[in-house]
Amino acid sequence: MRKVNFKSPEEFHTKLGLFFSTTIALPLLPFVWLYLEIKHSEFSGWLEAGMLTHVMGYLVPVISGLLVIKGHQIFKSKKNIATSENKLIDKLGVYYNGITTYYLFVSLAALLLAGGLYLSAKGILIVSYVILLFLMSFFRPTPKRYCKDLSLEGEEKDIILNQKEYLF
Repeated sequence: MRKVNFKSPEEFHTKLGLFFSTTIALPLLPFVWLYLEIKHSEFSGWLEAGMLTHVMGYLVPVISGLLVIKGHQIFKSKKNIATSENKLIDKLGVYYNGITTYYLFVSLAALLLAGGLYLSAKGILIVSYVILLFLMSFFRPTPKRYCKDLSLEGEEKDIILNQKEYLF
């Protein structure tokens, strides 16, 4: 991944918050549309009910779960690299790459669930999507979360929490 540098903690927080919101909102739009179609207009999926839609109803959530787990593994490895960096600016850059990769994997999982819902209209896909959104609420970007994930203490923690300028 390319190296990302931020001019200030505020810029880091703003860009990460925007990225998080975008990766949540984009898959949410088709999912909500499909959900409303299913509830209000007898939409029963693009595929006819049968063994394929039954298998898809369970296979798609499992694959989505595996995508989320893989994204989390990548994030954890990047987080470990970030904590070993010396400068705060470098820590934030590596952390940004790791957490955005995780958000992309989650977004892909959400799109997969929306696609499965379009094809089969199974209720388990709706439940899986709600669970995915609930889990994402734990990874919402906040300054306290960055401090915890990066094991920041003292002056570095103060810089993040109070959005002060970097000390190089």
